[in-house]
Amino acid sequence: MNIKPNLLDYINCRILDVLSKNSSLPFVELAKQIGISDATIHTRVKKLLALGIIKKFTIFVDNNLLGYDHLAFINLKIEKGKTEETIKNLMEIDEILEIHEIYDKFDLIVKIRSKNLDDMRDIIVNKILSINHIKETELITVLRTRKEEQMISLNKEINQKTKEFF
Repeated sequence: MNIKPNLLDYINCRILDVLSKNSSLPFVELAKQIGISDATIHTRVKKLLALGIIKKFTIFVDNNLLGYDHLAFINLKIEKGKTEETIKNLMEIDEILEIHEIYDKFDLIVKIRSKNLDDMRDIIVNKILSINHIKETELITVLRTRKEEQMISLNKEINQKTKEFF
């Protein structure tokens, strides 16, 4: 679905930017930060939710502090015509955080987290590789994460729309 350009105006970009940093911020505080009424915030957030731009309000945790400090990506080559079935099976594995369909030597790239190497091995050998139709794999282990975001920065859009708004 393509979003109308005027829907992502200055105010909506600011709302998304502030909420991306702290989604638990009360609408009254959000309104103060942006300089509009909390009723306007409520209406706009409700519309952004209805359009699917905001999918959910959640938290961003430090997985390392929770003990899940082993991160890896695994590339998967899938039998032709079996990608959707494989994705459905992969989605049932709790340790899989992301599944991306790609166009390369491999068909999917999957992000997984575990507590230690034994758990990582169990996830790969006993869960992922037990799924039918996986022809080939390539494991990429992460030594250190330098940046991990869930949303792209809207600073460029905000700066551009500031000129239009004011």
